[in-house]
Amino acid sequence: MKFTQYCLLVLICLSALTQAQPPNISYTYEYPYVDGIPFFRYKERREMLRNSHGEKSLIISLSADIRNRQNDVNHPYRQSSNFLYLTGMPYPQSALILAPGGIMHEGKVSKEFLFINPRNSSKEAWEGALMGIEEAKMLGIETILPYSDLKTFVMEHLKGKDTIYFTGLPTANIPIPLAEKPFSVEQNLKEELHKSFPDLYIKTSLQKLIAMREIKDADEIRLMKKAIDISLEGHVSAMKQAKAGITEYELEAMMEYTFKKEGAEDIGYSSIMGAGYNACILHYNSNRKATLNGDLVLADCGAEYQNYTADITRTFPVNGTFSPDQKTLYDIVLEAADSAILESKIGNPFRAPHNAARKVILKRLQALGIIEKEDQLKWYFMHGTSHYLGLDVHDPGTGGTLKDGSIITVEPGIYIPPGSPCDKRWWNIGIRIEDDILITQQGPLNLSEALPRTTDGIEKLMKK
Repeated sequence: MKFTQYCLLVLICLSALTQAQPPNISYTYEYPYVDGIPFFRYKERREMLRNSHGEKSLIISLSADIRNRQNDVNHPYRQSSNFLYLTGMPYPQSALILAPGGIMHEGKVSKEFLFINPRNSSKEAWEGALMGIEEAKMLGIETILPYSDLKTFVMEHLKGKDTIYFTGLPTANIPIPLAEKPFSVEQNLKEELHKSFPDLYIKTSLQKLIAMREIKDADEIRLMKKAIDISLEGHVSAMKQAKAGITEYELEAMMEYTFKKEGAEDIGYSSIMGAGYNACILHYNSNRKATLNGDLVLADCGAEYQNYTADITRTFPVNGTFSPDQKTLYDIVLEAADSAILESKIGNPFRAPHNAARKVILKRLQALGIIEKEDQLKWYFMHGTSHYLGLDVHDPGTGGTLKDGSIITVEPGIYIPPGSPCDKRWWNIGIRIEDDILITQQGPLNLSEALPRTTDGIEKLMKK
């Protein structure tokens, strides 16, 4: 065969391959959260949010970005918490529109619209079955349309509207090296919309949604308890296997292995596993140091289950025994934590737990001579005591009085790095105790209290 004939034959074969249609394969789709939030809960939330806005407004909630890591490799996908809270939709390239005044579409008035990609068997061969338009009916959203229709739909139905609300943007700002300032997605969005609708009011935060997410319903509390219980198992595993010389990353691996083994999809945040002087670094997460005999290990780690996260910290001696000085400071932090939990009551100001913890630590450090004046307390206790907890480790909340059904952390600490202006005996001691507290009519409920909190309890656990 001549070379030109061979080349022609190859081109014909390649052409046939590219034109061949994929087989009509039907991949089985299964919704990933079989024991998650019931779909009627999402419907209740959408209705509550919709009813809190005027009829001339639109509310748009967008899915999270797909974050590219390198070439065709992406970071693991995690849905936008606000979008998930309103829809139960776990996949990218999707959007929700709520129309308090209703929108006529194809002969029917609807107040809620979901936009998603249709199923694609070629893509599913690589990524597995995803929810399509037919499967999305399980979510109970009135009208479901192709994601490609989103922009046209919005531009058409903004006519006559005075306000558009976004529940947040997938990416708010894009840092650009050497540029004078980051590119603002929000500003660009406003400029584009104002070209067609110059009088449109555009807002990218909803106070009503923040207030809604602050109060957890019974199903959210159930999932939170599961995330916390899984996290406790991870902490127990790390403590039991700790010994002098073990590395921080080995302890981290034991923690996170247990999370996955017990059913967690992911970690709720980057695990902090700081030994020795690293325990004095608040958000340390390099986790590469080898421990030394006598080190304290500060383990701030939480599992994420069905997108809800725990946030738990325990501090333990790597050799299983607290030194007298370590025990002294640990007991101060424990007293501060207990005082803060007692103040975690309905009607109290959000900062009441912090004020209680701060008062204890100030008094005790002054008595030990570690500080002299009140303004020196920030040297060794420089963060707040509480934040809201839920779909995000720092969940949104109003910051007002504590309310029934809210979950907050209580996490006082003392951190004395080397070189601090106090007796060297206290150097390299970093201690934090963090628990997850449900605010109830009966008083604060410590959801993580099953994990030992006292020095005696920790030592006993580590010697088993």
